[in-house]
This record gives sequence, structure tokens and C-alpha cells, in this order.
Amino acid sequence: MIVLFEKYPAINSVNTGSRKDRGIRTSARNSLIWPLGSLIILLVLNMGCSNDGYNNNNPPPVTKNYNQVNLVTDVGGGPYSSTLVDAKLINPWGIAVNPAGVIWITANGTGLSTIYDKGGNTILSPVSIASPGHSTGGRPTGIVYNESTGFMVGGAPAKFIFATEDGTIAAWASGAVAAIVADRSAAHAIYKGLAIAKDGADYFLYAANFYAGTIDVFDRDFHMITTKPFVDPTIPAGYAPFNIRSIGANLYVTYAKQDAAKEDDVKGDGNGYVSVFNPDGSFVKRFASQGALNAPWGIVAAAPGFWEVDNTIIIGNFGDGKINVYDQDGKFLGQLKKGDNPIVIDGLWALENNIPSTAATQLYFVAGPSDETHGVFGYVMKAY
Repeated sequence: MIVLFEKYPAINSVNTGSRKDRGIRTSARNSLIWPLGSLIILLVLNMGCSNDGYNNNNPPPVTKNYNQVNLVTDVGGGPYSSTLVDAKLINPWGIAVNPAGVIWITANGTGLSTIYDKGGNTILSPVSIASPGHSTGGRPTGIVYNESTGFMVGGAPAKFIFATEDGTIAAWASGAVAAIVADRSAAHAIYKGLAIAKDGADYFLYAANFYAGTIDVFDRDFHMITTKPFVDPTIPAGYAPFNIRSIGANLYVTYAKQDAAKEDDVKGDGNGYVSVFNPDGSFVKRFASQGALNAPWGIVAAAPGFWEVDNTIIIGNFGDGKINVYDQDGKFLGQLKKGDNPIVIDGLWALENNIPSTAATQLYFVAGPSDETHGVFGYVMKAY
């Protein structure tokens, strides 16, 4: 503690007038100075102790003017009401977008990929996701758009590629079904997330295998390779990759706590980690640990102007439905709020803002509320 007022020499050096007068003047001045000094000390101490609850002293002000807009739900009413209704939208999980702005969403609860424009209007019939031994019934999670000439399916490069909780990778180029192109179901793989990224001259697929606690990597021919390790050496036992996302030149992996069967996440405050890797699987750094994380899944780089400062990373919690904001170094900056309360989206999965002809202040999301039995597609938007 810094003591700002130990003595006040200007008062003690008063030499004019009688001793009695000097004593009166000194006493009067001290009666004003000492309370003022105490007030300043308290203010300094209070400033030094300011904390956002996650060990960040003097956190920046938190924007409180975000609104949630629901575009499509499976029922149209209830706590997540919307104008547009799509009964096929059950537990929507992943989002991918093609260059024309067509939005593909994985509906885990119906085994489909539903297809919308930026306003939530259905523009194509849904595509079925195959399951082992069947052309339907898959349980899709992550989805990516493929811009490369690799990953052939049916004689053409796949346009959209899916990961499933069945332990398969499915791909679609045309038609009504996304066919299985890699099957790890016999090894009990459970894929919760999927990314595509370029390493050297080639593109690779990266699937978050929650059961095995690994990132399974597939080459352009859908062959699994084992030369990219993806190991964070200090992740605690019992945590596994929950999602993976390509951001810039790196891959961000979110980790959630496994249940006893290693099939589903365990929700709870602080149950989460995020680490950064190179596309070759080498570890770069731990990005975020525990704190505001709660089974984190959705992750995206914020568009300029979305937050008070630019170059931020947004991470959504499946566990409690809150949306966290971090700087590039992994410092927690706050949560998206409306008024004084955090925005909470029950069953929050994917976050996406890389959608043509939409505002930089729009952050699209999908969610499976009520224990993944319903579905919501919408966006959170910064208000002005």
C-alpha cells in the first residue's frame, strides 16, 4: 500500500501569527487534509482490487447492448419463439456457409442438414446424413464447407463434409444423401466437432474424437493419418476435445469434461479449456483455462466492431449458454449482455459470423434447448 499523506510540511511550516493562531490554523487544515488523504487511499486501493472474477484486474467496460433474434425454431412458440418454423430443426449443432451465403446446419436430432438463407428461409430440401449401414439416421455434429479439389465423393469434390457422433465422416456433393466416406464406428469414435485446414500444400480434416480424447486427422482421400499429434501436455485427465475450429493460421481446440462413459460432456462452472495448435498438430499454447468456460463448443473470431476492442475471440458455452469474449492472448474480457444480464441461450452450439451480405455486428448461432429436444437458429446482434 502506498501512503499518500504521511505528513503535510506546508501546514507544519506556517510561521506567521501567534502560537495559538498557528495551532488553530494547523488543526483546521489537518481536519480537512487527513479525511481527504484517507479518501484518496481508499480510491487507490479500490482501483487496485478491481477484478472481473477471473483474475483480470481492471477489466474493460462490458457492452450491454446485444439483442437475441430467433429466426427459426422447431415449434415457433415457447421461450424461443420465432416467426419461421421448421419441425426438422431438432438439436441443430454445426453451421457451415458456402460463398453464396447459403447456410447449412446439422440437425443432430433428425439426422439431417437443413438449408437456409440469412433470414432463416428454407431454400433447399434437407440432406440426409448416412449412418453405418444406412442412408439415413446419422447423428451429425460439426460441418465444414470444402473449397478444395480434394475429398472426392461420387466423382466430384465434396462441398460439405460432416462429422457424426456415430464415429463417421460423411460428405456431400449432390443428391439427397451425404454418404459415409470414413467409418471409425468400430473403434467407438464419437466425433463432436470438425474443422478443415491447409497444412503445407494439402488440406486435411480434423475431427474431435470425444471418446478417445484425440483429434483424428484425415487426408484428402479420407484416409486417417497419425502423424499430427494434437497434444496439450497439461490438460487434466478426464477432459477431451469437444470441438475444433480453424482461425487464422491456427486450429483452436475446445475441451470439455467427459462423463463416466466418455460419451457426453459434464456441465459445470470452470469445466473447460481451449488450446491452440498448428495444422501439423504441434502445440502452440494454452489459450484459456476454466474460469468462465463451461463445456465450450462454439468458437469464432469476432468481426471488427462487434466488441469494444477488435481482434477478439468469442467462445460459446454449451454448458450454461453464455457467450464469452477473449482477447488474442486469452484474457477474459466479459460476456455478451443485454442490460445487466448475460445473454443465455439454452443448449448453445455453433457460432458463426462469416456469412456474406450480413452485418459485422451479427453473430449467428444454433442451439438445442430443453436437453437437445428442440431447435433454434438465430443471431445475436450489437444494438446501436
